[in-house]
Amino acid sequence: MKKQTLSFIAGAMLLLCVGRLPAAAQDVATVQIPFDFQVQEQLLPAGKYVVKSDLQAPQWLLIQSLDRKRQAQLYVHTIPHKLTDYPAKTSMVFRKYGERQFLAEVRLEGHGDGYALIKSKAERQLAQALVEKAFPSFQ
Repeated sequence: MKKQTLSFIAGAMLLLCVGRLPAAAQDVATVQIPFDFQVQEQLLPAGKYVVKSDLQAPQWLLIQSLDRKRQAQLYVHTIPHKLTDYPAKTSMVFRKYGERQFLAEVRLEGHGDGYALIKSKAERQLAQALVEKAFPSFQ
């Protein structure tokens, strides 16, 4: 509970900061995702999303749905890392477990950094269950 409260407070603070930054201090991209996917513990519907990174707080990304019927807005803590080249277009990398897709990384067009997401508890549990299913232990 304490961790969730701190995450909420950090996200709220980031929202205030991102909202006040000039456009030059943000990297913004729009992506179309054709399938439902999970980001950390939240399931997001297929659709069009805006992804924003804050150059002053590069470890945070804002993922926001553009669907007015099913609005979703999520601040995600990431691990920024250098890419070997600058992507020609924005891409989102997913890990797939059965029918479930988990956001793993975001690469913004013309930007030298990638943003890796830490596996959520749900993703780690699902991955472990699949390993155990693939390699059962015999006694």
